[in-house]
Amino acid sequence: MSSTAVWNGIHFDMNTVIPWWVIAIYVLIIALLLLYGWRKHLLSSYRTVDYVYMGLLAALLVIWNFFISPLIPKVSAVTSWFYYPDIGEIIILLLAASLIGKPGTVMVTMFIYTLLSDIFHYGFGGEPFWFIYEIIAYAAMLDLYLLLRGKYFGTNNQALGKKEVKTEQGEVRTEERVITIPGLFVIDSVIGGIIVAIAYPFFYHGFFATFVEGYSYTTNYVLTNTLVSLAGGVIMGLVSAPFVAYIRKVITGVY
Repeated sequence: MSSTAVWNGIHFDMNTVIPWWVIAIYVLIIALLLLYGWRKHLLSSYRTVDYVYMGLLAALLVIWNFFISPLIPKVSAVTSWFYYPDIGEIIILLLAASLIGKPGTVMVTMFIYTLLSDIFHYGFGGEPFWFIYEIIAYAAMLDLYLLLRGKYFGTNNQALGKKEVKTEQGEVRTEERVITIPGLFVIDSVIGGIIVAIAYPFFYHGFFATFVEGYSYTTNYVLTNTLVSLAGGVIMGLVSAPFVAYIRKVITGVY
């Protein structure tokens, strides 16, 4: 543990595997890309049902992490090389992205989840850095991917811009150009699975565990766990894909 001064449970230990300036640049890039998306009208406003989905999925994530996943080691041998709570987190966050399909969706979901976690379990020690961690580690990259996939995340469709169509009445209207690529929903799940799976070993062990809590990890440990978790994310993405697609179809009627 670090011997540096502690404030609100934060050690401010800079002996991290990932340098602080790398995290700072990453946060800045995320902010600039989201700003670009907003300026280009790529970010849509949320409907009431979107907030309902995000709130329910954030609550489900709390239930999974604090009540269900702790039971896994009691009934089965668990390897320390894969962060097993990611099993449920991958499915839940893929559902958030698939059901709402708007950039910012996963960030808002993780913000609500962190707030609920602090209220009912952790307390507010270490804040605001746990909000930053959950948002940039688990959500940011998935939301950036939604800038590309949008409402078609979790489907076999991809938008290719707009086109003008002339109706039988002679009117000209703008329609979205959409192509269908078989198996594209599986690629969505694999990419989402990788993003969520590497968040804990890379961002937590690589920076936040040391900076906030004062724990020390080696570069080899962080990289090895990240690579193994990446493989686990691919597997979980493949396993999750049909379940997420089915749930989306049942709830929204769209596949």
